[in-house]
Amino acid sequence: MNYKKLLIPPLLVVLIYVSWFNPLTRLWWDAIDLKTFTFLNSWVHHSAFWQNFWAFTGHRIMDWIHDLLMFLFFFINILCAATAFKKRKVAEMIFSLLFIALVICMVNGILFPEFIHAPRKSPTMVDKSAFRLSSAVDWIKVKDHSRKSFPGDHATTAALFTCLIFYLMGKRAGFIAILYAIFFCLPRLIAGAHWLTDNLIGSASIAILASSLAFGTPFASWCINGIEKLLTRRKKPCPES
Repeated sequence: MNYKKLLIPPLLVVLIYVSWFNPLTRLWWDAIDLKTFTFLNSWVHHSAFWQNFWAFTGHRIMDWIHDLLMFLFFFINILCAATAFKKRKVAEMIFSLLFIALVICMVNGILFPEFIHAPRKSPTMVDKSAFRLSSAVDWIKVKDHSRKSFPGDHATTAALFTCLIFYLMGKRAGFIAILYAIFFCLPRLIAGAHWLTDNLIGSASIAILASSLAFGTPFASWCINGIEKLLTRRKKPCPES
């Protein structure tokens, strides 16, 4: 059991949450939220190109493209691996995809809606003067508001993907994953469907806690080893009659 992976990331999450719930430092977080939204939302005030670009990148069609890009990230890692490690890399990819789906389903899909009630209105529902992307783009459905913006599902997926890349592929690949995760989250931030802290505190905390539990304990190793054994299993030849 790796106590550094198991204890240090959750401790950082606890410290962040303490600062978020503290009345004095919460003002600081709220100011960051407002300034970030004001800056990002201004990006689409007058440019038809950016309005259409961010409307499309925030649509469900783009979710499939993101899934393909994440798969491609793992696929390249498999191709670059030595022959002896290719099945191990395939097992890591299968584990990662299943792990992301499990966490999203259990935490974002069940835990928060059913047991942790954290109602929070998105920026466009709080700031009535905010620019609504849906008012300028009508050829595609735009999500630019939410009554329950904490945590963000897209951001949770992106954060989980990033954490897994750090654990499985190292820091260099992890930093590339961070850049990709930022792009993944930008459309909803620009459109005003989420605050920065919905992603930075809500979604990132879920990803950090889940991945630290998986890799700080034998869980991830057991799962990956089990998947690898299934991949390497050969059919036994039928006995001759």
